[in-house]
Amino acid sequence: MLGHLDRPLPTCSSDDPERPVVDGRYRLDGVLGHGGMATVHRAHDLLLGRDVALKVFPVVHGDDDALRRTRAEVLVLAALSHPGLVMLYDAGAVQHPDGGQQDYLVMELVDGPTLSERLRPARLDQAQVARLGRDLAEALAVVHAQGVIHRDIKPGNILLTGPDALEADEAGGPAVKLADFGIARLVDGTRLTVTGQALGTVVYLSPEQAGGSALAPSSDIYSLGLVLIECLTGRPAFSGTTTETAIARLVTPPQVPEDIDPALGALLQRMTRISPEDRPSADEVAAGFAALAPSDRTMQVPTADPTVAALPPKTSVDLPAPEEPDEQQRRPRRTRSALLSAAVVVLLAGGGLVVADHASSDAPSDPPTYPTVEGRLGEALTQLQESVQP
Repeated sequence: MLGHLDRPLPTCSSDDPERPVVDGRYRLDGVLGHGGMATVHRAHDLLLGRDVALKVFPVVHGDDDALRRTRAEVLVLAALSHPGLVMLYDAGAVQHPDGGQQDYLVMELVDGPTLSERLRPARLDQAQVARLGRDLAEALAVVHAQGVIHRDIKPGNILLTGPDALEADEAGGPAVKLADFGIARLVDGTRLTVTGQALGTVVYLSPEQAGGSALAPSSDIYSLGLVLIECLTGRPAFSGTTTETAIARLVTPPQVPEDIDPALGALLQRMTRISPEDRPSADEVAAGFAALAPSDRTMQVPTADPTVAALPPKTSVDLPAPEEPDEQQRRPRRTRSALLSAAVVVLLAGGGLVVADHASSDAPSDPPTYPTVEGRLGEALTQLQESVQP
């Protein structure tokens, strides 16, 4: 539709006493948010009597590229339909006396706060993160199936359906909705944004975005992983200057909290692998999060190895103390130490079985034999063997 307005729509302020009406239908009631590409107003549809979100683009004068970008976003949004995506109701433009044109989109109004606002007072617990991840991954699966990459997954573009949506009963549908496809890109490479413009929010960029490589849907998966890690920790996964955070993700994956459910940690690690080919699809992520929180399962915090905890007490053995490693050898020493611990556990369990077998039989049996191990480790294991012999 092409309407008329006697002056440009306000793009940076909600202090407009006249509350202009767009196309004789949408009354502007205030600004919800604004950026360099558009301003989102809270508006009231006078025809249907409902509140909506009106996304207003700057006035353009014969800029075919800007008009094409707006039309492209309309086509992207019109092709997407999912409860976890902000719905597009209408689109149009207003013509100004000076010949300029101002496009707008009419979208579903989501009354809840953004995820960034929700995280200010407190971080989320593991069950909330699992639900958030599942809802967003399900929405992204629809987006990716339409050949679209969002490219700007961040807390500010995730809208909660209500103040307590993550704590509420799931019967009402998704707890969050994904918004703002203003910098989306089609998988085939078609740009919907200004050529050469820095796209995405640096804190949540994927390695391929930071490095300027070709993008795929897996880029959204990485960004979602960073958002969910931040939800658990209360701080961004990468910190530092813009350059430092951009470079860091090219060489190292983000630190996933160690004190969380192992299955949740493993999924977040897969989502944030440096290589795009190693990340799961949105469908796989959604299934992974759905499996984390069924009604009969609670999140498990890692505990000590139950096999070791269940072993009966044995005669103590004084193992020779290792020499203090230098800095370069510290990591290999830790690995060897872990292998030593595993060997001791296996021998302890084996000793327990030998005692049990002997007690159940009246006939004498020969003592078991073990492979010969040289050096200090061999001496220690020999002592351990002798301590568990009947």
